[in-house]
Amino acid sequence: MSSQNPLFPLSDVTLPAHETPSKEALAYTPTPPEDTSEQVTTARSFWRDRCFEGGLILSMVLYYIVGNANFHLGALSAVNPLFSLPLLLVFAVLCWYRLPFALALLPLSLPYYLSGSQKVVMGHAAFSLAEITLWTCLVVAVLQLVLKRSERPYWLSWSVWRDRLGPFGLPILVFLIFAAISILVAYRQDTALRAFREEVLDPLLYLGLALIYLRSRQDVLRLLVGLLGTGLVIALLGIGQALFFKNTLVLEQDGIYRVHAVYGSANSIGLLLDYVLPLALAFVMARVSWRSRLIGLILCVPLVVVLYLTQSHGAELALGASLLFVAALSVRNRKVLLIGGIVLALVGAFALVTFNAKIFDYFEGHVNQRNVSTTSKRFYLWQSALNMIHDSPWLGYGMDNWLCHYSKNDLCKNTLHHYWITNDGPAHSSSDWTGLSDEPTLSHPHNVFLHVWVSIGVFGMLAFAVTLILFFWLFACILRYLRAHRIRDGEQWRWMVVGVGAAMVAAMVQGLGDSAFLEQDLAFCFWTLVAALLLLRMLIGVPWLSTQEIRGESG
Repeated sequence: MSSQNPLFPLSDVTLPAHETPSKEALAYTPTPPEDTSEQVTTARSFWRDRCFEGGLILSMVLYYIVGNANFHLGALSAVNPLFSLPLLLVFAVLCWYRLPFALALLPLSLPYYLSGSQKVVMGHAAFSLAEITLWTCLVVAVLQLVLKRSERPYWLSWSVWRDRLGPFGLPILVFLIFAAISILVAYRQDTALRAFREEVLDPLLYLGLALIYLRSRQDVLRLLVGLLGTGLVIALLGIGQALFFKNTLVLEQDGIYRVHAVYGSANSIGLLLDYVLPLALAFVMARVSWRSRLIGLILCVPLVVVLYLTQSHGAELALGASLLFVAALSVRNRKVLLIGGIVLALVGAFALVTFNAKIFDYFEGHVNQRNVSTTSKRFYLWQSALNMIHDSPWLGYGMDNWLCHYSKNDLCKNTLHHYWITNDGPAHSSSDWTGLSDEPTLSHPHNVFLHVWVSIGVFGMLAFAVTLILFFWLFACILRYLRAHRIRDGEQWRWMVVGVGAAMVAAMVQGLGDSAFLEQDLAFCFWTLVAALLLLRMLIGVPWLSTQEIRGESG
């Protein structure tokens, strides 16, 4: 049944964009509604689905805060964590009836992974909200596969599974294998094993479950709304912190106060917004109704406000790049696009020549007491990472083992050689001219490719790079297909594709100067975008063809 609203379909199962349904679409056909009135059934389905979504969110939130001493909620946090298990059971029961809903809404749980907010499940075993949600969904999926296999195709055949992954399967497998191997070479194998579980295994399990259970446009839309909701919650928390809890703001090394919400750093908010805000920007610029665009604009307001409060120059630059990316794809006339690009380039060149000093000072970043900027620090940080890679290029140093080899610190005490560069000034000077000694616990080299290489080795880094290349290749193929074919609800499909691509652009732009991948929430966000693009390809009906073949087909 199709939706009454072309942008927010109410039915849980949407056929691919072609008029003729594919085998994959037919594999997930729901039981027909008993009510013969389409309007009444649609309204009932709408509110029933909203009740399931609300129940899933509320039950998991209550489970996570009841018996969690990290939240300091008095008697509610002081009770034994075992008393919260009925709430987890409620979540599991709701998952049984709406597992695709639970998986699509999982991004709402991503930011709450730091040790200061993890939930003690039993004994001393503490896990993040995302992990608890994921593994509950996985247990329910396995039980459904065993107990209800004859009723629904809860598992995909190998050919269908292979088609959904396409060429992404090999680099993902290589990345997984070498991430696991890196545990063996790590100085602290317990830390590497935990990081492997949180940043590689769990996000890839989520990718697999999403490809299996999310089978409609409504599912993909719910997934993207989940990402937007995550950013919106963090934005409201950050704004609330700035307005009402200023005493919780910490004076940073650069001498300023910045909001951090549930994170330990303001830059972490900016990195999350890289994966979120472009979705709303694409929504605003899509050719949909003005009411829908107004909703997107309203969603952008708190996200932009909290971005300003973080004063994260990297995020501002990245989201500016994604804005230009979305704007360029919103112009369908090539001549207008070319002229606009030339005008923009001229304006940019003029601004660079006229205000070059101010622009340089702005992007030089925040400075410490010795007048060393964060940008200058990054060059020394990257050189330290390159020196580490030179000594161990093949397998790296193990995930989350950077600190053991980078600096002398209290978090990873050892007698290993440390690679940080702390003196690059005049000869015989004992002063720190690099600024790195101000932050001995920097947990990554502030570059996504160096971070992966140092952690997993060259093969893991190459697999990551190939995945990115395939992502943007598939993104271009889908847009070419949409331009070459008149399909149902083409503009709605297009804004989702553009939003997903713009989010990856923003993440990788900031990733050149920060960590945009190997953190639990960011790794989930990365593979969520990959899953969303693969699902959009399947639902739209784009074949696994090369760009040249699609171009020839459109001619």
